[in-house]
Amino acid sequence: MSKNVTATAFVVAEFRAEENAETAPLYTDNVVKIWLNEETKRIAGEIAQNSPAAKEMIKLRTKYFDDVLSNQILAGCKQVVILGSGLDTRAARMNGESVAYWEIDDRATLELKASTLKANKVTANVRYIPGDYVQDDLIALLKQNDFDFEQATYFLWEGNTTLLAKKDVIFVLEQIRDNVKSFKLSFDYMSEKVIARTTGYQDINDYIDKYESMYAPWITGFENIETLTEELQLKIIDNFSTAELHQQYRPHRSLESNLLKFYFVCTLENAV
Repeated sequence: MSKNVTATAFVVAEFRAEENAETAPLYTDNVVKIWLNEETKRIAGEIAQNSPAAKEMIKLRTKYFDDVLSNQILAGCKQVVILGSGLDTRAARMNGESVAYWEIDDRATLELKASTLKANKVTANVRYIPGDYVQDDLIALLKQNDFDFEQATYFLWEGNTTLLAKKDVIFVLEQIRDNVKSFKLSFDYMSEKVIARTTGYQDINDYIDKYESMYAPWITGFENIETLTEELQLKIIDNFSTAELHQQYRPHRSLESNLLKFYFVCTLENAV
């Protein structure tokens, strides 16, 4: 495990990989194992013990985002941008004909990805952009890397918004809206009630306290995504709680945590 890459990236990868062992997996990710070892398994195990909901949340959102991306590629989308990509494997797993990926994250993470993929002879049509998509200006980063702003694009923003200031989340959405001619964008988000500890569920408050003691604090949630999208003049395609996804994807399993009722995935598009 690289000391320069956040432990969270490896833990998310472990949780994603676990789904491969299911009898009827929600998705298949045969690439992710190249970053995993006994150490990452141990750390992920400890976190799963403290925060059992985390695993299911990550698996459900992976399935949802995979499906949306797959549909975008089938519909002819040739450009995919992944913000804060971490150890995302979609550029290698979902590489339809002529589909180009751009991934933005810190330099250490992207260098680890590139070198490990190369060492394992895994090919991906991806351009890595080291940088901070808020501080370094997302649009400037894309301009420097041969991105076509006139072409229809799918943006994937997974596991990021809860850790950013609300003004930065809105800034990124405005940047994409104002500069990309045609796009769809998927991201996950928490209910504002989770951040404010007002869900009425003690198990959720305990979960957040444990998570934040190990990692970064959750600082941003959205109570009404419709209000946000109306203000930004964006259109909602999908908006599901992960509890709803759980019911759809795993109809015969009981819900393990109330938190899934307050954790959402959505897909937006420009309303032009």
